[in-house]
Amino acid sequence: FCSSFAADFWLTRGLLRQRIGAPSLADRHQMKGETKGMWQNHLITVPLLVIVVGSGSFWTIQRYGNILSGLSSQETLSPWELQIVAAAFCLSPIVSMLETKDDFQADEVGDTYDFMENGDINEEDYTKDSIYAAFYSTYQAIGRAPSPSGTDYQFTFNTWGISDVAWIQSEAEPQRHGKAAYQGLVEFKEVRRYLEANPHPQIVEIGCGTGAGANHITQVIPGCNYTAFDMQRAAIDTCNMLFAQHNPRLKCEWVPGGVGGSSGSQTGVPDGSVDIVIISETHIAEATIGPEERAIFKEITRMLKPGGFFVWGNALPTTVWHMAAPVLAELGMEACGSLNHTQGAVKARLEDKDRVDRYVEHLINWFTVMSVPYIGKRCAHVTDRLVKNFYRHPGTALFQQMVTGAHSYMHLCHRRSS
Repeated sequence: FCSSFAADFWLTRGLLRQRIGAPSLADRHQMKGETKGMWQNHLITVPLLVIVVGSGSFWTIQRYGNILSGLSSQETLSPWELQIVAAAFCLSPIVSMLETKDDFQADEVGDTYDFMENGDINEEDYTKDSIYAAFYSTYQAIGRAPSPSGTDYQFTFNTWGISDVAWIQSEAEPQRHGKAAYQGLVEFKEVRRYLEANPHPQIVEIGCGTGAGANHITQVIPGCNYTAFDMQRAAIDTCNMLFAQHNPRLKCEWVPGGVGGSSGSQTGVPDGSVDIVIISETHIAEATIGPEERAIFKEITRMLKPGGFFVWGNALPTTVWHMAAPVLAELGMEACGSLNHTQGAVKARLEDKDRVDRYVEHLINWFTVMSVPYIGKRCAHVTDRLVKNFYRHPGTALFQQMVTGAHSYMHLCHRRSS
């Protein structure tokens, strides 16, 4: 019975998607509301585990249990699918593998960290297609969450952000650090002068995530037209649902495989038509400037007008920032500014600690399997470490690497030669 139920569930899901397509954004939003009460009340904990641990469990766990590299960037997981993915993950060998992981690599300054304390995993342990499919689908599914200020909000800034800048908003805004980081990219003096002379710029963002930063920039630069690209279907679905449908100056577009990514995709933006290209905390150049990064830089150069700007912000290994400048120069890009926000990024993570602690607790509690004795407790700790390390949360490896200088949070400005 268990095997038949699980097989029927996934077969029916596949047939429905073939015949009528994936659920619309409105349908998924309705499904989220209808299922939220069930998850919170744990009414389906036992049936869910029965499905996963039945005689068909091996296939389910093999297919859906590996959230590190087993998910696709091409779909948005529904609340039901996320619950089954979480159950399969918690029952998979990956939890034990992470708990006992010992192949840690020294960072750029020779320090090593472990997983259970610091959340450290190696770059080759996961794919960005999979990890962000899980993140963005979850952000969309669980909806609004409480903040320390008492304001409920939807987690949309998947960014670390910065502090100590004149334009940062008050503590009443839960995601003020992410907004500050985005705005900082258009605060370079040469960019501001250009915008004064060109108040209706065409802006493109590569790796926009949920589109929250894109939406914010359209408010900072009210005359702009903004096109936001991302490789994650779940991110673009959220971008359209929460922002673009209410903002006529914002367009969100999915690029399968990513710009310059696994499929070497281009954006379709006409040559020499863009005033500013933005990349903010997008998952590129994590260890080096390789073929993917060069392909992205070439696409940026192609679409920029002569004299147009490429502004880039992220926390990356300090050595990678030194690699980027000569590659951009080879492509005809001239430096127009460099700001080291590392200390501001460290301060932002410390200021944001309470909010992130609350959000991660909210996220973990949303998954039914986390309430199961023993299994849930182990899985909850592993999930906590994974998520908080990606957020560069205090106490994690990625946070400490900003403290030691192994990683630097930089804002760079480059301009295409006239």
